Amino acid sequence: MASELCKTISVARLEKHKNLFLNYRNLHHFPLELLKDEGLQYLERLYMKRNSLTTLPENLAQKLPNLVELYLHSNNIVVVPEAIGSLVKLQCLDLSDNALEIVCPEIGRLRALRHLRLANNQLQFLPPEVGDLKELQTLDISTNRLLTLPERLHLCLSLQYLTVDRNRLWCVPRHLCQLPSLNELSMAGNRLAFLPLDLGRSRELQYVYVDNNIHLKGLPSYLYNKVIGCSGLFYLPLYLVSFDCLPDVLWCSHSSFRGKAAFFLIGAAHRFPPCRGEGHRDRERSRPASARVGHEASPSHLPQFS
Repeated sequence: MASELCKTISVARLEKHKNLFLNYRNLHHFPLELLKDEGLQYLERLYMKRNSLTTLPENLAQKLPNLVELYLHSNNIVVVPEAIGSLVKLQCLDLSDNALEIVCPEIGRLRALRHLRLANNQLQFLPPEVGDLKELQTLDISTNRLLTLPERLHLCLSLQYLTVDRNRLWCVPRHLCQLPSLNELSMAGNRLAFLPLDLGRSRELQYVYVDNNIHLKGLPSYLYNKVIGCSGLFYLPLYLVSFDCLPDVLWCSHSSFRGKAAFFLIGAAHRFPPCRGEGHRDRERSRPASARVGHEASPSHLPQFS
């Protein structure tokens, strides 16, 4: 296996490959062959998914100076080292499914970074330097232990997709409403009790998901005519309604949602496309027309709230 790995890296160096795939190699250490001599100066994309790496070398940027994408999904990395900040050309960093407990402040030096994926780790906080990532478009920090979000996150002016599902958030910082490019915000499976009243005021924000926040009492009126996801419901064109109206408006798989004194939003099919099998057609036929997927209920007969 070691000789095969050395051969793969040697060929990549000799032929000046831009992509190198080292997935599923059972690697416990970063390959020394990658760091040998001048490294791989032409390499732009490095795939090292599903290995057993625990750390990254300090001279990574020196040996791989032109790295644009680094995929380290499903390893055992505990700390993102300071050296990561020297990969100045890096645009995509995937550290999902590791054992991360700390993200170093130097992450903020990755000024070209567009996509950062840190899902399925053990992070309790993010450094405020995340706000220095002006080109960041996608941030996935789902399934961690976050109690709050960094105060400077609103400075990520290019951020379009923010996923914070399955954490321990009890509130959403109001400064998130200032993100000018945010199009999709997902906060399912947290401990949210309320949302900022001006959430949804931005025209750019079109998709909000708050599934499985059992303490959530209401939703801001600015989310009217947006798309929202809530657990156990099919996603229909958006209207603001009360839970008391649910039996007349849509089919719901969880009877516990009905009759509760809270506000609710119905969104269009987007994130979880409905099944198109036989079971789906049977359910569609059995529901009233106003409850079927794709049916656009008239807003005139739905209660509206400010």
